[in-house]
Amino acid sequence: MKKVSLLAIMIGVWFGANLALANSESLIYVDLFKIFNNYQKTADYDKTLQTEQKKKQEGLSTYKKEIEKMRQQMKLLKSKEQESKRKEIEKKAEEYNFKRQQAFLDLRKERDEKMKEILGDITKAVEKYAKAHKIRVVLKKAGLIYGDSSLDKTEDILKILNSKYKKK
Repeated sequence: MKKVSLLAIMIGVWFGANLALANSESLIYVDLFKIFNNYQKTADYDKTLQTEQKKKQEGLSTYKKEIEKMRQQMKLLKSKEQESKRKEIEKKAEEYNFKRQQAFLDLRKERDEKMKEILGDITKAVEKYAKAHKIRVVLKKAGLIYGDSSLDKTEDILKILNSKYKKK
């Protein structure tokens, strides 16, 4: 009987603590996806990466045209000469594939670094906001089943990030 009473008291305390936590402004949530997508730094980095990708594609396009030109020239050669030209084309095609793969990996690495930087900015802004407003728990909106809209501080965090970014 004592165990049941003790268990009931513990459950009551736990629910009471959670209710007090939920009723106080010490819990908020944010939509990280929305913050990430609407952060000006993300848009700027996207433009930079698109420009880099376009430059790399142009370089690869030139390389590819060279290979195609070599293939056309090979058709005009005699069979003995075609074999050496074929080897030359294969080597050039291997170089092209290597350069294409390297360009992809370089862009991916750069994108990953920029994403890490942006997520770091977001984390710092959320932490700063939480400390300034005495928030004890910050949840991701994606993990919520329900959250009162008054607890959604996404726009506040986004304003802080964008205003701080514009100052730089």
